[in-house]
Amino acid sequence: MEGVIFLLIKILFFTSLIPVCFLFLKIIGFGAQEFKKNIIYNFFILISSIILFSIFIYTNPHKKKVIVENNIIIEENEITKTVKKPNLNLLNPNYKFTEEIINTIKISTEEIDFEKCLEKKVRKNENITSILKPFNFSNKEIYELDNYLKANKLFDFKKIKPGDKYSLIFFKKNNQKPTYLGYELNKGSFLILNLENLTECKVQSRPFEIKKHELSGIISTHLWQAVNEQVESNLETEAVVSVLADKIYPWTIRFTHLNPNDKFKIIYEAKYINNEFIKIENVYASVFMHKNENYYAIPFKENLNQKYNDYFDESGNNLRNFFLQAPVDFRRISSKYSKSRRHPVTGRVTAHKGTDFAAESGSPIFSTADGVITAAKYKKYNGYYVKIRHNNTYETQYLHMQKKSVNYWKKKGIRVGKKIKQGEIIGFVGQTGLATGPHVCYRFWKNGKQVDPFKQNLPPSQPIKEKIRDNFNLKKEKWIKKLNEISYPDELFINLNS
Repeated sequence: MEGVIFLLIKILFFTSLIPVCFLFLKIIGFGAQEFKKNIIYNFFILISSIILFSIFIYTNPHKKKVIVENNIIIEENEITKTVKKPNLNLLNPNYKFTEEIINTIKISTEEIDFEKCLEKKVRKNENITSILKPFNFSNKEIYELDNYLKANKLFDFKKIKPGDKYSLIFFKKNNQKPTYLGYELNKGSFLILNLENLTECKVQSRPFEIKKHELSGIISTHLWQAVNEQVESNLETEAVVSVLADKIYPWTIRFTHLNPNDKFKIIYEAKYINNEFIKIENVYASVFMHKNENYYAIPFKENLNQKYNDYFDESGNNLRNFFLQAPVDFRRISSKYSKSRRHPVTGRVTAHKGTDFAAESGSPIFSTADGVITAAKYKKYNGYYVKIRHNNTYETQYLHMQKKSVNYWKKKGIRVGKKIKQGEIIGFVGQTGLATGPHVCYRFWKNGKQVDPFKQNLPPSQPIKEKIRDNFNLKKEKWIKKLNEISYPDELFINLNS
């Protein structure tokens, strides 16, 4: 019945268009005066056509309504209703990465063969061929995929590494081969490969959030504990500790000799994805109270060509001194400089004119200052070692390196005569030579005599340039004021109980 009514309305509508067409021809031929001659009749013709057109559209039984709900497109018509809504109930609940890919590319779940979908981590010695070959991909297809990704600078399959997450999504129409391959590049992005249409391959960035933090803490046992009490994750704790110990204060504070009740404040921005900490983006300012002395740090670039900030104290002195306090990260001194110490291997009491920094085997060893290499070789008791001359006064030596350091020396050209920058990697922590555990023995010479580096008056760095001091002072005053407004945890406790 609805169809018959619609057909009649359709005939009436198209019939009504005939006099409308004649009317417009008259107006074009004789002008607007022709419309005014019989104005009531002409208005009736126009209004009738408009009304019939509206009824025609409204009663169309084949028209579709398109509704968008939560990014899901729902199509309806008055005869049948089709709802395209993702239903991931059949997907393995542990396949969170696969679910993310499906939601990103907005494919119909009706097409997906959930039973065949896979989500795994790359195993040792696994590559793209061993991943795809079991699913009926030929060497030619894998070669074409690899070339396409390289040509479009999307990805190089040589960068696949153990532990990385990947997903294979199968469609019902061809469930012998996956239609999509997802590969997690890092916490911030992943690769989506349409294996049936390479032009749709892309790198997908995850949305992120930047949060600003004003953090303070008090040392009771060690720095890690003090930071961890104030942040939500171990990853963020390690990042904050690394910034304080390895980037801001490695020249000025011996973090192996912190005292109980030493304090710190730091203002920084961090990046988060899905509320998970990713990295520290910016450091605005910090202060570390060590032995009742405040060490302020204001990041500042003296010229626009500088890639990274230097850190300056409140007087404009650069915290970057001539020597780093230690040649390794996350350091812990196992035995200090001493003129007599029982050797852990021989048992003899001998002079131990060096400082041992215990660290995980394979940890990078850094040059503590700029200089020129005077030795990079093996000796029976020293093991693999490097010696550096920094100027006519100072030399340093780094002992007990891992054997793999030799390959690194060859790759980086570390040999006698090579110039080295402060903080540059010169080898890796090991226990070659006369050593019981992984560590680096750090030896320090002044005027040819071995001395304790921590008792020397070492050369200071250059202060801020006078021509930019006013700019620095404006920034310094702003951030020191903000630091002073942050309370330490013990002050918060007192305020809450006062």
